Amino acid sequence: MTEERREVAQEFVAALIALREHAAAVANLVHYDARDARQRYLLSYFCTAIELAGAAIVLARSAETIGLPILARSALEALVDFRCLMLDPSYVEFIEAAHDAEWAKLINEAIDTPGAYLGELAAHASVNEERERIAHREAHREAIGIRTLTVRNKFRRAGMEGLYHSVYNFFCSETHNNARALINRHFKEDSAGVLRLTIYGDDVATVEPGLSQVHDALSAMTEGICQTFGIAEPDRTAVDKAWTAAKRLVAIDCAAPISQSTGRTDDGTPTVLPADKR
Repeated sequence: MTEERREVAQEFVAALIALREHAAAVANLVHYDARDARQRYLLSYFCTAIELAGAAIVLARSAETIGLPILARSALEALVDFRCLMLDPSYVEFIEAAHDAEWAKLINEAIDTPGAYLGELAAHASVNEERERIAHREAHREAIGIRTLTVRNKFRRAGMEGLYHSVYNFFCSETHNNARALINRHFKEDSAGVLRLTIYGDDVATVEPGLSQVHDALSAMTEGICQTFGIAEPDRTAVDKAWTAAKRLVAIDCAAPISQSTGRTDDGTPTVLPADKR
């Protein structure tokens, strides 16, 4: 077995640090109405992206990079919901429909077939009451045509469907440890053509693209928060300079910033994955 730890390009780490600090500064400028569900969700997605960026920085600095695609997937999903909510304030209903649907499944399982893990939950009187409240809300949503959305439909509503079949597919494969990800991750040919079991393989496809997506999502949300809450965004010269330096290091297309609306890179070319990751 071979072990090959690769240091992450410090320019990428520096770019993410600069953006995270910038986004945190923007968060401190927000004046919001906690009674407004749309504002609460927009700010929650934004704060989540800030925290995901912080976690990505820690992993990148320590060379423990296997978790980066997982963080990148979460950041991309947060951006999709954020974008949907920016485009349509009524998207709050879809967010809460998904919340109720998941709770309904758990409550129904606890009440109908209580097991070792759900027995205590079913014993609470409030659980049956919540089940009734959820049923009432779901009946109301059904009457007005609101239902839970598939992930693909979310991407479509956000104007980002192209990313669903490419970048998101790649991150999901890594997150779920699909066969494609496992083999690429842990079996490498050495200089003699012998296939060897490898840990901490030198696999660029799981590092810079993940950092790029976390950066992309947080950057887009920072702009969206400034737009929604009427904030004059602080000077971002240092942020843009750091990101430009990081981009120069990467030759593969998927590491270039992705437009939240078009799924294209800065120069307008479609975003694609490396050939061995499609």
